[in-house]
Amino acid sequence: MEIKSSVDEIVGDAQQVQSFWRRLFGAKPTRSDAIQPVAKKKEKYVAVDETKVMTGIVEQLTTFFHLQDQLAAHIREEEEKSKTVYDPNANLMEAALKRIMAQDQMAALEVEIRECMVYNAPKEMGALYSRTFETREIIAAEQEQARLKQEAQQRYKQWQRREAKRNLQAKSAYLIGTAVFLLYLWLWLLLLNRWGKT
Repeated sequence: MEIKSSVDEIVGDAQQVQSFWRRLFGAKPTRSDAIQPVAKKKEKYVAVDETKVMTGIVEQLTTFFHLQDQLAAHIREEEEKSKTVYDPNANLMEAALKRIMAQDQMAALEVEIRECMVYNAPKEMGALYSRTFETREIIAAEQEQARLKQEAQQRYKQWQRREAKRNLQAKSAYLIGTAVFLLYLWLWLLLLNRWGKT
């Protein structure tokens, strides 16, 4: 995309049109018209890389979302801390005010980012806010499935460990039982052998 720098061009074009109309209708040029040179129309273009602009926007949004996640984690941490850790010196009003301020900041950040993504995003990026949050829901569902699969694998591995331990215990008991039986049998045969000799 190229953005045309237009301030100098507009001034030059206006002077050129005034000069043309004065010459056409016979008006004598004023001293200022004669002194001022007519600016030639220059085509100044500033090259802008769309990809860099969009990448910059995405990086800023990513930074923002990381900060939002950190604030949400802080809120959760404070809530968990108040549920599990007793602090006799804690000022409950101060803790309540801090929690409310953090929640209000979170809500304000959500409104601000929604407005930025809806109203200030370039047209080329389309409906950035709605597409981002639709994709986030898809990713959240995928992450939930991955979490459930990972938990199932962990439960399976724990089950395998318990089964291996149970099998080892069973084999050990079988081996000890067999050794005791063989020892008993050997002692019995030894005893029978002595009785047979007497």
